[in-house]
Amino acid sequence: MGIFKRLVSNIKKKLFGQDERPTDFKPISSPRKTKAPPYEKTNSTSLDAGERSPYFVQIGFDFGTSYSKCICRDVMINKAWVHLPPKSQGQEFPFLIPSSLVLKKGTISHVGDCRFHYSENGLYHLKHALVKIALGEGSDTVLAPYRGDGLSMNERKLYELVEACAVFFLAGAFGVVREEVRRRLPDFGKLPDDYMAVNLAVPVADAERPEVNALFQKILCEAWSLSDQLAGHPPMTLTELASLRKNNKNVVNASSIDACFIYPEVSANVQGFVRSRVSNPGIYLFSDTGAGTVDQSVFIFMRKNEDKREHLTYLHGSVFPLGSSQIEYKAASLSGKSDDYASLEKWRVKKEQGDGDRELMCAREWIAKSLSVGTLSTLSYAKKKLYVIDQLDKIKVIFGGGGDCEHPYRTAVMKPFIGPLFRQPIAPDIVGLPVPRDLEINGSETRWMRRLSVAYGLSFPKNELTGFTYPKDVSTPTPDQIRPQPKDITEAPSKDMC
Repeated sequence: MGIFKRLVSNIKKKLFGQDERPTDFKPISSPRKTKAPPYEKTNSTSLDAGERSPYFVQIGFDFGTSYSKCICRDVMINKAWVHLPPKSQGQEFPFLIPSSLVLKKGTISHVGDCRFHYSENGLYHLKHALVKIALGEGSDTVLAPYRGDGLSMNERKLYELVEACAVFFLAGAFGVVREEVRRRLPDFGKLPDDYMAVNLAVPVADAERPEVNALFQKILCEAWSLSDQLAGHPPMTLTELASLRKNNKNVVNASSIDACFIYPEVSANVQGFVRSRVSNPGIYLFSDTGAGTVDQSVFIFMRKNEDKREHLTYLHGSVFPLGSSQIEYKAASLSGKSDDYASLEKWRVKKEQGDGDRELMCAREWIAKSLSVGTLSTLSYAKKKLYVIDQLDKIKVIFGGGGDCEHPYRTAVMKPFIGPLFRQPIAPDIVGLPVPRDLEINGSETRWMRRLSVAYGLSFPKNELTGFTYPKDVSTPTPDQIRPQPKDITEAPSKDMC
């Protein structure tokens, strides 16, 4: 049994006598309070370490292309709260953590103001950049801001810079989250079994590639071990950061590695849905619109007969560089100023305000056309994995992500359902994601959930997350194996069935 499983088992046995999984968002009763104390009231609500059970705080961190989000869970009482970074207070969405950095004269710092995305000497789309270096695609345009003048930056230095930026950003954000946890639970750490862990999501199409998964796992573990030292993103030179990382190499031990977990982004997104009693087994298309990309997956959701545990079998996953930020990039390009950060910021603001400039309208149409083709491709590849020829006709659609909107995204995704892939046009049901009961948000804040669903799904301990099968592990049936009539799917398909 690993460190993580042994720790969780020991803590839960002290509370309940056995390891039990909470279901359907019902809080677990425990000797402690049934609500995680807000940090404003820590002095009056904290318990003496000798009078309480151990803490287990699970951090769900949604590493976004433009903005990251975080939800923390007090696992022992099954209560979660939204992390609100101090620099974002007073904003419309105070939970947003800008995922952008600034590199000026060799010094790296964090862009803490959510009101501005593009800035001089800015480094953007860090998550997407990590994927590109993991795949060895150093010439991709997403890496342009990291090349500087493009002359003195060879491929090795470029890759080192992107990794350093990722560690700096994640460690600084993790450090602030850990500080908040300690404010809420001021006696955290006084018991040897007090524990914190972090889950991070990667799109299915990327996560199933070993080289991408390995790089994200490496960066996550390193950032976690440096989080207290880099809390709040103190500006430092790249030389200082390199020295800090070098000295930290021996600190990334088995305990740090066991506390860090990579999980498919769609699985995190639908965690609240599949765990609820209203969810129904079936085939689904999930389309998640972020800032840099649109991540799509077709999956079959089912509950295994033997233990009723949920399982997601992915038939295909796609990542398209068509996220909402591409609208301002395209508009800026049409205006002739695509490399001007001030121009990008101007078009971003216009986009957010819903302006109808010709450049923006053309950009939205370009996104819609490209995404419609991409969605058709996603559905086509998924259909090849089906043993029941008409099963795709019963598909349901789930939309997610902070960039989700009617046009160009929803209209583009729905267009292929009236095309040649189907014997006759179909109108799939659109499934909404439920608002969880175990998350501390008030009525007006429920509108946050379309941006927080990934972080929420990641806030469950890794041993409680829904099981999944990657597309590469689902075989394609031969023509003689394809059945014309529907059949009941009673268990999770293996590589030989679906």
